[in-house]
Amino acid sequence: MAYETFLIERSGAVATVRFNRPEKLNPINEKVMQELLAIAQEFQDDETTRIIILTGQGRAFCVGADMQMLAAGVDRNKPRTSDVARLRSAKTGWRIMDEWERLDQITIAAVNGFAVGGGVSLAMACDFRIAASGARLWIPEVRLGVHYMWGSISRLINLIGMAKAKELVMTCDEVTAEEALALGLVNHVVPPDQLSQAALALAAKILNKPPMAIRRTKEFFKALSVHRAGDITYADAHLGLSTFESEDMREAVAAFREKREGTFLDR
Repeated sequence: MAYETFLIERSGAVATVRFNRPEKLNPINEKVMQELLAIAQEFQDDETTRIIILTGQGRAFCVGADMQMLAAGVDRNKPRTSDVARLRSAKTGWRIMDEWERLDQITIAAVNGFAVGGGVSLAMACDFRIAASGARLWIPEVRLGVHYMWGSISRLINLIGMAKAKELVMTCDEVTAEEALALGLVNHVVPPDQLSQAALALAAKILNKPPMAIRRTKEFFKALSVHRAGDITYADAHLGLSTFESEDMREAVAAFREKREGTFLDR
């Protein structure tokens, strides 16, 4: 199946999925979200593919939310939709991360450049993360006036622990690929021209193992994930909507786009 915002290449048991909006650094908009769900659903019925490598075309892996879409979402002049419709929209990102995390295939995020917000979320929903040296990871949601959604905080805690997760999310500090490696956010860092080779080498190691044992092992790790405990991620959509309604978020998005400090009123 062909997609508008992604390229999919298959070679034997390995499929490579590429974000394909390089001119905009591969942001996430509604079309990208629809296609991420569709791609996950396509692989659910694919018994040939055992490894999926997710990466980006151009200078970025994925820079998170498309700022035009985000600005439109906080436009006070935009007609208000029903609570059901807003909740459904707010839960879409959570569904995407969950569908990708639940895939039977082993997933490898090859972070070729900037990974921001939802881009970091998607990388964390993969089983392994390999970053190119020079890549930068950033979670700017709080700076934009919203909490970090899509089940991402619990995944981040899983990887780097509570204290560091709080620091990255609340300070909105960028980290280099090397810093992300030290934190445990990525598994390996390699030179940019070796990123594809490194992802394929990891894929080859896994493909050399008995498929059933790999599949069952992935299922066991999923069952042990911290974010499954009590499934607190259900609250993501409700918390997100409460901040999307705020004056501070409108000011935060405007300040970000205008490259200035925001003036916040705590309402």
